[in-house]
Amino acid sequence: MKMSNKLRNLSLVIAGVLMTGLSGCSNGKPDQLRIGWTAWADADVISLMAEKLIESHYEQPVERVMADIGIQYDSVARGKLDLMLMAWLPKTHDKYWQKVSDRVVDLGTMYSGRIGWVVPDYVPKQRISSISDLSNAKIANDFNNTVQGIDPGSGLMQASEKALTAYDLSNLKLISASGAAMTAVLDRAINDDQWVVVTGWTPHWMFARYKLRFLKDPKSAFGGQEGIHAIARLGLDKDHPKVVAFLTRFKLSDSQLDAMLLDAQNTSTEQAVNNYIANNRKQIDYWMNGNIQESKDGKAKP
Repeated sequence: MKMSNKLRNLSLVIAGVLMTGLSGCSNGKPDQLRIGWTAWADADVISLMAEKLIESHYEQPVERVMADIGIQYDSVARGKLDLMLMAWLPKTHDKYWQKVSDRVVDLGTMYSGRIGWVVPDYVPKQRISSISDLSNAKIANDFNNTVQGIDPGSGLMQASEKALTAYDLSNLKLISASGAAMTAVLDRAINDDQWVVVTGWTPHWMFARYKLRFLKDPKSAFGGQEGIHAIARLGLDKDHPKVVAFLTRFKLSDSQLDAMLLDAQNTSTEQAVNNYIANNRKQIDYWMNGNIQESKDGKAKP
């Protein structure tokens, strides 16, 4: 699926606006906490939840700023963004992290994730189980010699480019698009019972909706399990100590996030976040205030 010239030009205009907005000293509201995010399913949910909780519990205005992932790292390092909540470490975003690690503060892991190439589970494992199997011309042809990707600036796409080289997959074309375009291609293929390879990651609602599997990666082009970290600008702990303390306690399990992402897909991001907050009061209280509940066996738990 090729991006039209009109859509490509629009994307360039939007990217220019984002870079211009982030290069300024402020947005006219210096009291606002600025959180960077990209339109990925998990980042949308996590950043909106952080916004709602910070505003409601600390009476601190928050602005979410959509930007390319590379721009976010640079903007946090330069103090133009206060936070980004989607740093995939240690491998996926290593290229960006190495450039800014001494100019930002890592607040720790919020949840775990994995990236790689994904196929529907109805594709026979005996036919293809590993990325290396795609070097077979007949198997690659079964997938129309394409891998459906997401936005080109992402760590997932950079790793996918490396995978093409590592596995000598010159017969495959990696298609750049967006997260939404990738899931649309996946949905259409599954509805038509077609074979498809997409760039995928967990957590993501598509794993709750469809039966999917990652292709094995014997050359470790995509690394292993990753932590998704909150990254802050220098000095944020002094300016907003409660916010920093909250984010060091902000942890979600895979099952919690998968369920919330599916809820967001079925309703809306805002509704899913509101539902989670309403149904997990004790956990929210721990995140915001550090209050520890005691279980029946006498052990402390959030």
